[in-house]
Amino acid sequence: MKILQTLYFYAPYTSGLTIYCERLSRELVRRGHEVTVLTSWHDRSLPRENVTDDGVRVVRVPIAANLSRAVILPTLLPTAASLLRSHDVMNLHLPMAEATPLAALGRAMRRRVVVTHHSDLVLSSTVMERLATGVGRASGIGAAHLAQDVVASTRDQASISPTVRGITQGLHIIPPPVPTPVSTPEGQAALRARFTFGDGPVIGFVGRFTVEKGLDVFMRAVPAIREALPGAVFALAGPNLDARTGEPYRGPWDEDMARNRDAIRILGRLSDAELADFFATMDVLVLPSVDNTETFGMVQVEAMLSGTPTVCTDLPGVREPVRRTGMGRIAAVGDAASLASAVIEVVRHRADYVKPFPDIAARFSLDATIDAYERVYRGDEDATATLAGYPRTST
Repeated sequence: MKILQTLYFYAPYTSGLTIYCERLSRELVRRGHEVTVLTSWHDRSLPRENVTDDGVRVVRVPIAANLSRAVILPTLLPTAASLLRSHDVMNLHLPMAEATPLAALGRAMRRRVVVTHHSDLVLSSTVMERLATGVGRASGIGAAHLAQDVVASTRDQASISPTVRGITQGLHIIPPPVPTPVSTPEGQAALRARFTFGDGPVIGFVGRFTVEKGLDVFMRAVPAIREALPGAVFALAGPNLDARTGEPYRGPWDEDMARNRDAIRILGRLSDAELADFFATMDVLVLPSVDNTETFGMVQVEAMLSGTPTVCTDLPGVREPVRRTGMGRIAAVGDAASLASAVIEVVRHRADYVKPFPDIAARFSLDATIDAYERVYRGDEDATATLAGYPRTST
């Protein structure tokens, strides 16, 4: 098959959505499909078009304006129309303000249109951002009803999303593509030495340094955790520098981070191999997200597959990996005391929360996820992933 993936940002931009699409595209190419990614030209140092080392063709269109995580792409639709002539399937990755016209274009050209719902756009700082949120939401709903198939990561999150909850036919529940991290004892030892983790518990965080990721809540929880777990180190990995200025991202976590600087390690952006070693080195991974832009948290599964339990917040979709595996605890959203209590409990009784690798792999299999997507692209009636805890039924 020839598959056109369409989304606002793609690698080397880093977000859960881009990582999801990058993994999906790479695995589809490995299975012999032709994959083109249509995305924004967010970084002018990148070529307008190229083929990645994984064999994925990437086509980028210029950005006319930015509205936080939303972008305005005047040439997106004509470029999509041109590309669709040589593709069988268009997979839209939401949120996208252009989702409805893109879905209508795909249907008009008699191509299979698949919508993968990652999250609902939430922007509220200015009147223009609130307008963009409304347009994005309405467009997502329209696209979901025009598409032949809609993919969501969990029923939990799909049940509350305004984009997905009205879909009664063609909804498929497919967990995100998560490969098993491959770590080595040598890599773990080198990571520990490089960032001076010491001999105490390592409390890990992997993600962007943003308010929606709950980094400020996590930092407010640090003193209570340190009191209960002397010697604990708080290791934070992910993009922490503004690409435009090269300066660290600033936020409401700054003061708490400064007060506990002796226990905090800023790892920055890690390679895939380094991330695998990091997951295996942690005592617990913390995912303290505070709003519904976080709908799953693939890093939780990567940690679990590495033998590391997690603490997440009680958000739809985000809580599903812990619910389905029992490999961690769920804390109240935005509650530093609840987060600290959950972290302390998991570290103190870690053996009770670590589950056998085959149990985790049975629930979150990369091959099963790609199998399910292939069934969606072929138009099979039931494409829901056949994984433990994911019943094979469409809604």
